[in-house]
Amino acid sequence: MSIDTLIVDQNALATLDSALVEDSWFTNFDLPENYVSLKRVRLGGRVYLLSREVVAESGLLVIDLKSTKLLTGETNLRYRFERVLRVATRHFSREVVIPIKWQLFHHGSLISVYGDPIAKQSGFRIYFDQAPEGERNIFAYGSSVGPIRDFLTIEKNDKVYKNAIEDYETAALTEVEVSANAGHLGIVLAQPLGAQFSGSATLEDWYEKRLTVEQRKFVDCEHRAPVRLRGAAGTGKTQAVAIKVLKDLYAAETKGADTRIAVITHSSALAHEVIRGMFYALDPTAKWQKPENASLWTGTLYELAQETLQYERKGLEPLSLDGRDGRELQKLLIGDALDAVAKSPRLKLSVLGKCSQNLRSRVENPAERPALIKELANEFACVIEADNIRKGTKESEKYLNGSRDAWQMQLEAKEDRVFALEVHEIYENGLMNQNLLSMDQMIADFSRYLATHEWRQLKERKGFDVVFVDEFHYFNRLEVMTFHNLFRKRAMESGNTPLFMAYDFKQSPNDTSLNAGGKNGAAYFKMAASGKTELVEFKTVFRSTPQIANFLKDLDKSFPAIGLEDEWQTYNAGSSQDPGDTPKLIVYETNEKLIDSVISSAITDIRSNKDGGRQVAVLCLNEHLFDIYRNSGRIKDKIVALTSRDQMGDLQYARSRCIFSMPEFVAGLQFDVVYLIHADRAELAEERYSAGLHRRVVSRCYLGASRAAKKLVIAASEERGGRSNILCMPLKERSLAD
Repeated sequence: MSIDTLIVDQNALATLDSALVEDSWFTNFDLPENYVSLKRVRLGGRVYLLSREVVAESGLLVIDLKSTKLLTGETNLRYRFERVLRVATRHFSREVVIPIKWQLFHHGSLISVYGDPIAKQSGFRIYFDQAPEGERNIFAYGSSVGPIRDFLTIEKNDKVYKNAIEDYETAALTEVEVSANAGHLGIVLAQPLGAQFSGSATLEDWYEKRLTVEQRKFVDCEHRAPVRLRGAAGTGKTQAVAIKVLKDLYAAETKGADTRIAVITHSSALAHEVIRGMFYALDPTAKWQKPENASLWTGTLYELAQETLQYERKGLEPLSLDGRDGRELQKLLIGDALDAVAKSPRLKLSVLGKCSQNLRSRVENPAERPALIKELANEFACVIEADNIRKGTKESEKYLNGSRDAWQMQLEAKEDRVFALEVHEIYENGLMNQNLLSMDQMIADFSRYLATHEWRQLKERKGFDVVFVDEFHYFNRLEVMTFHNLFRKRAMESGNTPLFMAYDFKQSPNDTSLNAGGKNGAAYFKMAASGKTELVEFKTVFRSTPQIANFLKDLDKSFPAIGLEDEWQTYNAGSSQDPGDTPKLIVYETNEKLIDSVISSAITDIRSNKDGGRQVAVLCLNEHLFDIYRNSGRIKDKIVALTSRDQMGDLQYARSRCIFSMPEFVAGLQFDVVYLIHADRAELAEERYSAGLHRRVVSRCYLGASRAAKKLVIAASEERGGRSNILCMPLKERSLAD
């Protein structure tokens, strides 16, 4: 009898979600040899994958394998299974978010999502019932291909669900010996991604034996004042945050205190893949998931806004709930707005025609398009949206006629700024026409809501006693100002809100923090939390060799100090790792020779690395070339391309292929080997040079290089002017060998 139904209990979801699965696994759904946490029970055509620690109230995911097309012979099985697991996990834990690109639709208790990454083209969707037979389980019951169909037209075989539930007790009570399966099963049960970074030490081991004096000082900070945790890349800021969160949560739980703790990030993957994975490593029993007295919320600021404002119920759709992903989608809409300018005689003649020659040539030159969109996106997020500037307002007059800071986009003439406001208006209209809310619009709404009488009434129930913010440097002014209003009244009584902020401004490839704080870092933090902030600084690098740390120290000297001077500290971290090779610079004659040689070298490194391609990354510093390369047939079979942080799970499938990405998409991750390509002179073209562009170029290089643990190679192309001038100091000090 063939297998037609798969049943997974709630406690087994996380284990399977971090597993590496191949198409062959979907034939028998076997478990690896000697795996003791889960058991497999087959009853007729049904397979149960259950936690060995059966919990009576545990919910169940029931999958009709045939109807959802999750059987061997179908395509994209791994992605479909991952999406089914994510939807089920979200059903049992509202902290988990469904990415906006999955296009979640509702109809009563029924929901559907796109079934795989290419489903937007094929129209493949998977359907779920979140209350089958009125129960708290979730049933994946069907699928469709093509145009979106009415829920009621999708057949649901209720008998499949009923049979699965009827046999569950038998399966749960069945004693199964540890599997003796041999051979290739098509599945490897791995730790969650964050657990792999955190290591095998428990919370107690970390606190008692592994924390440095600096880390211990941070973890022991009381909830009496705001705390700034500053540290260079690789100094263990996220790890320390994870340890402190669990320590504080369990301390509150022991006291029986009703303490609400939030961990807020800019990236969904950082929250749900890395930090939650660290929690699993620190406490594999996962007591943090269901505390009795205290509570823990983990997610992005955008997820918190979505949850609080309940956009789903109102039929509104945010562009994204991930900060980085949302910014990338916004760039696509800005590109559409520029196209609209070219098609409008009025805008082309009356607006663009009056702009400076420099801006006109940039708009009209296709080769300049990626850089122009990136700078406009920065202008919109960090200036126009941050200051709520709209055409015809007092704010717009100040924007058009006022002075500009060195970090801002080069808009020489007043007419150039008129053009920027016109493009912004078209961009906003594009959002409205698609019934979308941008990240900035959503946060603006959220910020206003936090000042309402309704929130004042609700925040004693829904507000927090302690808030941790990781990657604080990615938040703009409006976002920073929301943190102050997230606290319960009792947490603010002393006038010192317990907000813990981990940051490194030099890792931010945009200018959000510069606009927020101007020349004064204290002003930036004052917008986030009341009271004098305490500073804890980490100065020991755990990720990189001393040689890579020395390179970062010399690269640091290339940063122009153009804002937040009191926070723009000289890189002074020392490495605790064993010595390695000096980072190397290689300049290639052409782009083609560069990419061919680098990928070939990366594959050679993979063969000598026990963890395979997951530990070897090629990071591109130029967006346009990154898009060209990742779609190129010459390297496509040799890379796993990461184009957003919500693809972090794909790291585990690298094996004989290297990771190919950009620095901002792998922020928070580390690799044994990093090839940083296209550190070219052209990235700082003289005709569009500004101090802000200079800082962003150095930040992207710094962010990419700091991902390397043991080996760093930097590549440049003569076709794009040779190596960048930002490498002059490392070359002079010999921390970079040529």
